[in-house]
Amino acid sequence: MATTAHSPPWWKWVVMVASFFALLLGGTVSYCAGVVHVALLDYFHEDITVTAWLGSLFASMFALTGPIASLVINMFSCRTCVMLGGVLELVGFACSAFVTEMRWLFLTYAILVGLGEGLVYTGSVVLLGFYFRDQVSLVTGVGMAGVGMGTFFLPPLTQYLLDNYGLKGCFLFLGAIAFHAVLFGALLRPSELETELAVSAKSGKSVCQRILTSLCGRCDRVGEMFHPAFLLLLLATFSFSVGNFISYLFLPDIFIKQGSSPQEASFLFSMVGIGGALARLLGGFAANDPNIGPSVLFSGTYGVIATIDFFIWPMTKTMVGKVAYAFMFGLYASVGWVLINPLTLHIVGVRNFASGYGIAMLASGLGILIGPPVASIIAETYGKYQAAFYFAGSTFFVSSMCGLMIMLLKKTQSDVPEEKSDIPELQSLTDGKDHFHHVDEVTVVIKCPSTDNHRSPSSPGGTDDM
Repeated sequence: MATTAHSPPWWKWVVMVASFFALLLGGTVSYCAGVVHVALLDYFHEDITVTAWLGSLFASMFALTGPIASLVINMFSCRTCVMLGGVLELVGFACSAFVTEMRWLFLTYAILVGLGEGLVYTGSVVLLGFYFRDQVSLVTGVGMAGVGMGTFFLPPLTQYLLDNYGLKGCFLFLGAIAFHAVLFGALLRPSELETELAVSAKSGKSVCQRILTSLCGRCDRVGEMFHPAFLLLLLATFSFSVGNFISYLFLPDIFIKQGSSPQEASFLFSMVGIGGALARLLGGFAANDPNIGPSVLFSGTYGVIATIDFFIWPMTKTMVGKVAYAFMFGLYASVGWVLINPLTLHIVGVRNFASGYGIAMLASGLGILIGPPVASIIAETYGKYQAAFYFAGSTFFVSSMCGLMIMLLKKTQSDVPEEKSDIPELQSLTDGKDHFHHVDEVTVVIKCPSTDNHRSPSSPGGTDDM
C-alpha cells in the first residue's frame, strides 16, 4: 500500500498554528454579515426581508456545508478542503463586487463565499483531531481562539473598509484577506492517520460508494455511527445554534432600547468577541482535564447562559450590567463550538470523525438558519424582544440537558473511550507502530468494563495480534 512521507514529530505544532490563522482569516467572514447587511440595504434599496434572508443564509452556510466539507476531506484531504475553501471565498467576493442586482448575491456572496468559509472552517478543525487525538480539546481550543479573535476585529475592520472604499471595494478586500487561508492551508500536511483512512476508503470501492461512505461514515451498519449519544449531540448543537444567533441578532437592539447609543452598542458587542476568544481558549484547557471532560463542560456552560438569558432585561438597565452580560454571553455561549470536535471524536470514533463532524455542523447550520426568523415571529407576536431571549434561553437549556444525558450515557453504556481508540491499527499510529495493512478491515468494538479481552470480529484469523 502506498503511503506518504511521514511528517516530523514537531510538524503537528505547525499544523496547530496554521489552523489558527486559517480560521482567523478565512473561517470568520460570516461574522461581518451584520455590518454588510446595513451596507446592502443602503446600496441596493431592496426589501428588508430579502436582505435579511441573504444575511441569514450567508451566516449559516459555514455550518450547512459541513457534509460537503466532510466529503472533500474523506475523498482527498483536510489540506485540499482548506485551500479549496480559500479559493472559493476569493472568487465569491470578487464576483460580488461586480454584481448589480441583489438576487445574484445569493449565489456569489451567500453560497460561494459561505461554502468557502465552511470548507476552511471544517478542514482546519478536523485535522486537529487527526493530529492531536489525546489532546483534542486543548488544541481545538487554541485553534478556535482564531475564530474568537476574528469575531473581535473583523466587524470594525469591515466597517472601516465600507467607510473608505464602499461596498464593492470592501468585498475585494475581504476576498483578499480570506484568500490567505490558502497559504496556511498549504501547511496542513495530512497526518499518517488521515492518509491511511483516505486510502482505505478508496480501495475496492466505486465512486458512488466512496461518496456515500464519505457523507455517512465508514460504517457497515448505520447504528455504529448514529448512536443515541450522537443523536443527542446533534440536538444539542442545533439548539445552542438557535439560541446563539437569536442573541447575535437582537442583542444590539436590546442595548439601544435600554438607553445605549449605537456606538456604545457596537462597543458592547465587541465584548462578546473578547469573551468568545477567551472561552474558546479556556474551554479547550478545561475540557482536556480528565476530571471535567467535554460533556460536563458543555452541560454546565449552557446551563449558565440559559439562566442568564432569563434575566437579560434587569441586567441590561445599567452600563455595568450591559458589559457584564455581553462578556458573559461571549464567554459561556461560545464554548460549544470548541466542544463539538472532541465530543464527536469520542462518540463516533476516529474512522467516522470527519463525517460525524460534518453532520454535526449541518445540524448547527439548520439552527442558525431557522432561529432568527422564529425569534422575529415571537418578538412581533408578544411585542417585545425579551420574549425572543426567553426562547433563546430555553434552547440553551435543551442543550444543557443534552450534554448531561450524553455524560450519563457514557457512564452507563460502553461508548468509544474518550481518549483511546478501539481500533488497534489506528491507535498504533500514535504509538509509532506500523500496522497499515489491516486498516480497511477493522470494525469498531464496543467494550464492556467487566470484560478483559475483546477480539475484533473482522480481524484476520480472529486474533488481536495484528
